[in-house]
Amino acid sequence: MSKKTMMLALAVASVTMFALPSTASAQEIHLEGVTSSSGTAGATSLTAEGEPVITCESGHWSLSVQAGGTTGSITFHYTGCHTTVFGITSKCRTSGSALDNTIHFSATWHLNTISSGVPGILDTPVVTTIVCAGITNTITGGNIIGTITSPACGTESTEMTTSFTATGSVQNHKTYTGTTYNLTAKTGESGTVKAAGLVSTATTKSATKGKLNCT
Repeated sequence: MSKKTMMLALAVASVTMFALPSTASAQEIHLEGVTSSSGTAGATSLTAEGEPVITCESGHWSLSVQAGGTTGSITFHYTGCHTTVFGITSKCRTSGSALDNTIHFSATWHLNTISSGVPGILDTPVVTTIVCAGITNTITGGNIIGTITSPACGTESTEMTTSFTATGSVQNHKTYTGTTYNLTAKTGESGTVKAAGLVSTATTKSATKGKLNCT
């Protein structure tokens, strides 16, 4: 019976990206007029293959923009985190967290189009340890592809909505320019590395209007 700890490696940005088939055309895009943004996320889940789901009730994202708007860093702070095994619910937290139901991690992101005129992001996670009931699971690596559901390319807005989706432990969008991306995790130091999936949606706001330049 395994309860969880997870090392989160996430590359999440307040912007997200769809999977690209290898034949689709992609290009680097950038975010203009914004240096930072922050906002709230709804209920979030993290699932490693063969492991109980870690669920968090709500979250907060903070995004910074660098390199002319093509890349940057993001931090995720989730609260009300727990997992349930055989009907027993245990709180989950990142190693060193002051609260036993709080998960905090960071990632870097890179913007591209996922198809013609459709903006997205490839997030690369920083390894983070999450502990549930004293059991450690490790997200050992991988990347996450999500979608920027708003605004559309060329549209100005102070808000941006990002969505990551997964079916179980597999991200729904995981292929980009012929390369497959997904989170990976293991339980314990000697565990087998397996796939992991993240489901999370957030809307972040900036002090100034920004525009996704996709041309």
